Amino acid sequence: PPPAPAEDSTRTLAAVWESVLDVPVGPDDNFFELGGNSLLAIRLAAAMRERGLPALPLRELYLHPTVRGLARVLGHD
Repeated sequence: PPPAPAEDSTRTLAAVWESVLDVPVGPDDNFFELGGNSLLAIRLAAAMRERGLPALPLRELYLHPTVRGLARVLGHD
């Protein structure tokens, strides 16, 4: 069966993180522990917009720094 929509969007979000951070990303990895910083957070927000994902208020990334947490907040879980 095809992946559930939430699972698919979590994968898409993880792929965007991987493109920005240039490291493999799991659903519970912390953006900042993977080397993310404020400049990369801005790049992440831009990359998400380019892929048609919801706008990312940077505050949400700081409050929910994992793919799974951010997907939940952005309504993708």
